[in-house]
Amino acid sequence: MKHTLGIRREDISKTAEKRVAITPDIAATLVQAGHRVILQPGIHPQTGEIKRTFPDADYIAAQAEISESLEDARIIFGLKEIEPDHLLPDRTYLFFSHTHKGQLKNRTLLRRLIAQRATLIDYELIVKSDGRRMLTAFTYFAGYAGMTDTLWTLGQKWAAQGIRSPFELIPQAIEKEDLGHIRALYQQAGALIQTEGTPAGCPPVIIGFMGNGKTSAGAQEMLDYLPVTPITPAELPYIYAQGSRHTLYKLVLEIPQLYKPIPGSPLDGDPLPGSSFNQAYLQTPQYFESNLEHIFPYCTILMNCVLWSDRFPRLLTRTATRRWYASHKTLQVIGDITCDPEGAIQFSRETWIDNPVFTYYPADDHTLDGILPDGISVMAVTNLPCEFSADASVHFGREIEPLLMSIAAADYDAPSPADAGLPMPAIQATILWQGAFTPPYTYMQAFVQDA
Repeated sequence: MKHTLGIRREDISKTAEKRVAITPDIAATLVQAGHRVILQPGIHPQTGEIKRTFPDADYIAAQAEISESLEDARIIFGLKEIEPDHLLPDRTYLFFSHTHKGQLKNRTLLRRLIAQRATLIDYELIVKSDGRRMLTAFTYFAGYAGMTDTLWTLGQKWAAQGIRSPFELIPQAIEKEDLGHIRALYQQAGALIQTEGTPAGCPPVIIGFMGNGKTSAGAQEMLDYLPVTPITPAELPYIYAQGSRHTLYKLVLEIPQLYKPIPGSPLDGDPLPGSSFNQAYLQTPQYFESNLEHIFPYCTILMNCVLWSDRFPRLLTRTATRRWYASHKTLQVIGDITCDPEGAIQFSRETWIDNPVFTYYPADDHTLDGILPDGISVMAVTNLPCEFSADASVHFGREIEPLLMSIAAADYDAPSPADAGLPMPAIQATILWQGAFTPPYTYMQAFVQDA
């Protein structure tokens, strides 16, 4: 089937969001396949803000049409959550809805999608045959931007203390918006670390990565443009006391290093090697607690790359952080890339690109906006990938392109996703079909019941 396809401009509430799912090159491919492509202008008519990383002219060259109205579109591509009032009836939407876990802030959106008889295909739920997510570009880019913004935060924090450092060469990612340019600046900073070293009055710079998934991998990939030496937890006391200032030390912490059995619990004293420890933690997280008391005193930076839910123990509670920080003030910056407010880092909260850092004071559990000389400065930007909007969009487009022709040509009037001609990954990611939950997502009905 041939359809009219719409490309949304992200809403005003999505600060600094300029990423797109459909790049000009992909739009051209869709037009060549016989589909009509309409997109809203990239500049918001109310604010004048640029809301799309690629100019309208690039889409016009691809034979797409520019129109504020998407009324003619049967399938509408967005990126982030859509303001409920902007939803059109009887349309198919593709975007990151952040609804399938029962997220409270998006339940109104979910109700509105149902009321509008929408079909919803959620990018986050598109997976490979082995269950792994297919669309991971933004996850890696969150790591790229998160590492950059965290090192920028450290450079600015030390500058506020009157300490000069090579990290002053690294800007907030949004200042350049170009991954290649940022990598070149890392290399310049790395050359200074090798020749002049990190600040003489500070301990050797140890960066602890909490978690080793895709977000962590992206952050580590960026850090590795600097001179880096991997270390283990057992080496921390020696490196802290005797380490070189001409390298950075990278400590990657996975489940067996991040957590320990609670004293007196059924698992206390059980060695639980390797995968047995991981399995026990995932199955019975109530028997575990944070092991960061053995890490916290030594790290200049902690990078949080751990997905968290309230089933699991926190890594940094307010109480433990107050206790540890009273004796050890080495920790300068937390890069909370995962950004689960009140999550693994209990005192964390969302920040945005235009106000990316707050400073936490453990002694009296209060925060102040900005990078301040004392306390622990926390970078917790919730939309990190859009700091590299063009690069991230291109990579995302490459990942979804193999599915797009089938998605664009599907029959959305069919009785079910399986009858529509959709590819299996898209079928599995279809939360709503014509306003009704599909079988894998009927549990979500509980999220839209009136209280």
